[in-house]
Amino acid sequence: RVCARRSRERIAMSSPPPSPTPRMSESEGEDLFADNMADDYQPVPELDTLEGEPGITGEDAAELTAEQRAAAEAEMNQRDRGTKRRYEETQDEEDGGQGRRRMSRRIEQEDDAFDDDDGLDSLTDFKITPGQPLPDQVARAIKRSFERFLLEFRRKGETEATYHDVIARMAEKYSQSLPVRVEDLVEYNTRLVLQLAEFPSVLLPLLHEAALDVVHSQYPTYDSKSEVFVRLVDFPVEDKIRSLRGVNVNTIVHIVGVVTKRTLVLPELRELYVDCVKCGYRLGPFFITDSNDDVKPGDCPECGSRGPFKVNREDSLYRNYQKITLQEAPGSVPPGRTPRAKEVILTADLVDKVKPGDLVQVVGTYKIIYSTLTAVRNRFPVFDTVIEANNVVNRATTSLQRISDSDFDRLNDLATSRGIRAKIIRSIAPSIYGCEHAKTALCMAMFGGVAKQGDQGHRLRGDINVLLLGDPGCAKSQMLKYVEKSFHRVVYTTGKGASGVGLTASMKKDYATGEWTLEGGAMVLADSGLCLIDEFDKMNEQDRTSIHEAMEQQTISISKAGLVTTLHARCAVVAAANPILGRYDPQKTFMQNVDLTDPILSRFDVLCVLRDEVNAVNDERMADFIMASHMASHPTNPVTVKRLFATRESEDVMDQEDLQKYLLYARTLNPVASDAHTEVVNDFYAEIRRVAHASGGINIGVRHLESILRLAQANARMELREQVIQQDVNNAIATCLESFIQTQKYQVAEELRKRFARFLVRSDDDYELLHWLLMREYRAAVSMAMDMDQDTETVTVNRIDFARIAAEYEMATDDYLASSLFKEVFFLTGDNIRKITAV
Repeated sequence: RVCARRSRERIAMSSPPPSPTPRMSESEGEDLFADNMADDYQPVPELDTLEGEPGITGEDAAELTAEQRAAAEAEMNQRDRGTKRRYEETQDEEDGGQGRRRMSRRIEQEDDAFDDDDGLDSLTDFKITPGQPLPDQVARAIKRSFERFLLEFRRKGETEATYHDVIARMAEKYSQSLPVRVEDLVEYNTRLVLQLAEFPSVLLPLLHEAALDVVHSQYPTYDSKSEVFVRLVDFPVEDKIRSLRGVNVNTIVHIVGVVTKRTLVLPELRELYVDCVKCGYRLGPFFITDSNDDVKPGDCPECGSRGPFKVNREDSLYRNYQKITLQEAPGSVPPGRTPRAKEVILTADLVDKVKPGDLVQVVGTYKIIYSTLTAVRNRFPVFDTVIEANNVVNRATTSLQRISDSDFDRLNDLATSRGIRAKIIRSIAPSIYGCEHAKTALCMAMFGGVAKQGDQGHRLRGDINVLLLGDPGCAKSQMLKYVEKSFHRVVYTTGKGASGVGLTASMKKDYATGEWTLEGGAMVLADSGLCLIDEFDKMNEQDRTSIHEAMEQQTISISKAGLVTTLHARCAVVAAANPILGRYDPQKTFMQNVDLTDPILSRFDVLCVLRDEVNAVNDERMADFIMASHMASHPTNPVTVKRLFATRESEDVMDQEDLQKYLLYARTLNPVASDAHTEVVNDFYAEIRRVAHASGGINIGVRHLESILRLAQANARMELREQVIQQDVNNAIATCLESFIQTQKYQVAEELRKRFARFLVRSDDDYELLHWLLMREYRAAVSMAMDMDQDTETVTVNRIDFARIAAEYEMATDDYLASSLFKEVFFLTGDNIRKITAV
């Protein structure tokens, strides 16, 4: 039948065109139902037979082989093209070629409309529908525009194409990700970005194809079977996980959260080949762009059957597939709400890019998938939602990358300035008055030491654990909250709200696969960061015992439900606790004041005791500091205050943003200690071991010797140094000694301060130490004057007595008395030192 139809068309086209007939009116039209109607169905013998051998019928032609049929079709197609060309030439001769030229001009105009730089403005004439292909002209225009963007776009101040080096680095590594800043794309073509945000499933594949063409044009040796994915960087709009709604479906979303679960890497079909079971013919490739695509091979071109078909697993191509669960960051959850989570699909080279506990930002397409289980649970057809990731970036690495070269130069200059260590300590929780030792300990935990890996596989932790123990109202929880807001990776929990499995790891059954999965707890999520535990004394003893391994070996061993594994928990633990009877009793030892066992206490590098003592001078200064802080921090009417007792602790502090950059930069350094410091450390360790055994306080062991080395490295990081110097060791010994002395009874503590006075270095700056000594003597003189009912405003400190006290520390006072630090608070009247009072 097909051959007969084509023969009729060929004869009709080869016959001369009929002569024009006079135009009839509607009343003179031909009657199709006249008596000669049957003549239209008369047989035509010359048209009802096939060309070639006589007597060949359609039944005989059906027995041709596939090769014979294909050859016959090719011959007829060639003959038809020749017939059509002769017919067009005949028509051109009749109308002078005007019709054909008009058609050619119209086609050329349509193609040229998308070849100029403003071709994308024509997108307003088309309606982009998700799931449906674009017109070819629009698709070509989008690809050409993006290719020109990659080849020609230059940022302000640059002389060469911005993405030339980016493509070169990608090709050198045979990577599949091409990062493109959305800001650059907006500057080049805003309309394309707007369309991309609304219809990513339609436009992103075009951008991927254009990027692959550019890479192949510049690097022909690039893997031809590979793919190139355009990764959107710095997407301007950020969404919250709990705010994703139906209007966000099939659009680009940008969310931030913590990775809580990660599946195995599985293969996903990219190009499918199938084999016909009847004849063995291979069909394909079928490109699968969406996981919801339903692949239908159709008819087999070899035997014409509709199946069955078998997947050809050898020739089919696969890509990596992984699913992670992203949960809202702890600091972003509204009060009284539970954190929301969303599943994210990672493909290609995005797999294994993040791990549980990482704070990441995801840019991807918000999609819906049908789930029978979800529909059954809700009793009506509903959909599950997932995010198909386009780009995943770790917030920790991103923060360090965003530090510019000028910031690095400024931080290095800041590290060499005088008194930088004291300035950093003052910048820790600047809204909290005093608590110098506790702030120093928090500072040490945030900077951290350097982990060591032994030759035999033994690992020594570098993180510094801190315990804050004190009376109620001493700002312990406030300090933890400050660290949570300031440090780049923190997990905050409380003793009552956390269990042993909540801190370490738990086993859960996956409702989709039915397999047991492992979910990390707070210490696993805080890997390479800080784990803050408030109300540490309220935890059950069994739960506290479960974190022994995590605090020292920094691993969590799991042997449950047939799963035996080990998780990393390389984090510093900062805990806050209250004494047994509510208030700390200085007449008792540390062990008698707290309900914690010796094994857990020995795992803390620094112990801080915060006591709410009654001191008239200190109370007045604290009250003035708090009032000034409240007035200056008023949300609607801030007041600039500078009161009498507003100390230097509220002034001369680092900007918090600069402090965060300083911390990120410092933690990349690995200071090295030398053998020159071993003698001082050995002498101190031997002496304090003897004193600890006789005083009845906390035990000093080998862990405390390792703590001194970690504290020394943290001090070196505070000044951005690669080498540990003697002053770092002195500061570490002073911090460790202060921690030991605070845990003793009052009488024993005073004796130990005198005995180890040579080790109690308050600062790396001599002026700071002398200033502290003078403030201590002044407070003692004020207390004595109040006991004798004398005027406190006329209290003075004898200059000679102050010089004698400074001599005990092998220090001179002349330069300090002439410094600006002294003149800000005191002044000299003869041989007496007097404090500046209000005018």
